[in-house]
Amino acid sequence: MSQSLWQRLFNHRQPNKQAVLILGSGRSGTSVMTKCINLMGISLGTDNLLAPSKRINPKGYFENKDVINIHKSLGSRIRYRPAFKGYYDSPKIKKDRAALTTYLQTFFENEQYLAIKDPRMNDYIELWQHVLADVEVLPAEIVLLRNPMDVVNSNERAWHRDTTLAMRQWQVRTLLSLRDTDRDHRILVTYEDLFGQTLATLKRIATQFDLPWTNDEAALQAQIDDFIDPGLQKSDSGESLADFEARTDVDPDVKALYLLGRQAAADPAYFASAEFQQRIDDLTEQYLAKYGALYRDFNVKINSKTFFVFGEDQDQVNQVNGLLEDGQVKMVGTEADSHVIAEDLSERLNNNTLAVQTYPLDYLVVEQKEALNNYLRKNAKRETLWGVGDAQNNEIVEMLTTVSAELGADTHNVVIADDLTTIDDRRTLRLATQHLIRTLHAVEQPPYLVLMADQLDTPATQAATQAAIAAFIAAEPTKEQPVHDSQPDETFKLRTPLDLNEAAATLTALCQRASQDERQQAALNHFVSLNYDEILNVKGDQYANSVRN
Repeated sequence: MSQSLWQRLFNHRQPNKQAVLILGSGRSGTSVMTKCINLMGISLGTDNLLAPSKRINPKGYFENKDVINIHKSLGSRIRYRPAFKGYYDSPKIKKDRAALTTYLQTFFENEQYLAIKDPRMNDYIELWQHVLADVEVLPAEIVLLRNPMDVVNSNERAWHRDTTLAMRQWQVRTLLSLRDTDRDHRILVTYEDLFGQTLATLKRIATQFDLPWTNDEAALQAQIDDFIDPGLQKSDSGESLADFEARTDVDPDVKALYLLGRQAAADPAYFASAEFQQRIDDLTEQYLAKYGALYRDFNVKINSKTFFVFGEDQDQVNQVNGLLEDGQVKMVGTEADSHVIAEDLSERLNNNTLAVQTYPLDYLVVEQKEALNNYLRKNAKRETLWGVGDAQNNEIVEMLTTVSAELGADTHNVVIADDLTTIDDRRTLRLATQHLIRTLHAVEQPPYLVLMADQLDTPATQAATQAAIAAFIAAEPTKEQPVHDSQPDETFKLRTPLDLNEAAATLTALCQRASQDERQQAALNHFVSLNYDEILNVKGDQYANSVRN
């Protein structure tokens, strides 16, 4: 938030109330910093604090449970970090914004300072900025920075968290704490300074923000010494900055962010500069392009089965929906909330404002992804067996499977495959072939079932189809590795230049075999992985007159 905006909101009056926000990735010393700020005489806002953990944080987290509850409520609606642009004004969080406003108004009626720490706050800094401006309270933002390798090791030690996800969390929360904090009301503190020069660091914070400071520094130092237990710093490697810079086992984007943060911590003028802010903006854009917004709930467990039906024709999809419903699966069709999302995303895909290969990670559609996540999650947690059978699913198969994987849903996909060799129109053939290979490429990892469209209405095959679906519903997850096709690539690689008729015929034949014997899915997957890019990149009729080799 710019200085001019703060001045405009306060009518050029300098408010004398401050909220001290302790920010930065968890496991970076934020609990120690919060208690030390409290020892300076600044309230934590309540006695209703998160209880200490004997194993993970025996001294305490010093997190306000009233604020935690607001953040958790926000997290039930906004599941990706960074949140979509302008989320703080979104109607979907209106109640949470009102709750935070009420809490702060009530607290600051009789208090001048408040210290708040909750790792989730990093995800909502912009919301806090706007609400604090509404209640005429200035932010005093303390950003903690720690060696990311130590943070990851601490996460693994404390919660056995996946190291890749732990690193992504360090990265995104560090980026947000450096991107969204107000340049005129923030300070950056390293883990080394917090533990190695605690009193001097606190005095620097108090001086910069004009916070209360003790007349008896020796007494405060004694309190600090009594609180900080060096024996609890089990994941502190003590690695020098030079040794970190020389590492070859750290991704370049992670290394660049940490080194930039250390440079800014050593040079407050640089930290406040437009140059630093531009570097952080650039690193944020690079992060989003590479990983997309980070899903919040790493460890969610959903004990249900979700079924998606993919097909070009809604009548055929409805037939399969009916067979699934016969197996007690609660199916939703075109009335699903996902239908509108699919229409919006498919329009963008068709006019090339989104790329098929990357759109599930595209920050431009994170709000739509958010809505899809909440819809799927709500139903998957409520129903033991449920699913969506909508021809529009074909358009967003990559997004559906990505979100389902992030949810940890037990997803089962039914693919209705057309006989592509019966399609004469060139454009229709191209689009149908591309849709089918997109679907098969996206559903390869979870269990899937192939049904041939021309067999759905055949009396001779109806019983077999019904039996296949019943078995598919009843199948239990297996820990066995999926079967991989051992045939050489040359068996499946299409010739160049690509002949669309050949591609369609081969894909149809492989789908027919897979529909009759699920073990044949390995060969189908092999073909799809080898030829996905070439088929997907066919444009118009540019290959209509291609000649076979």
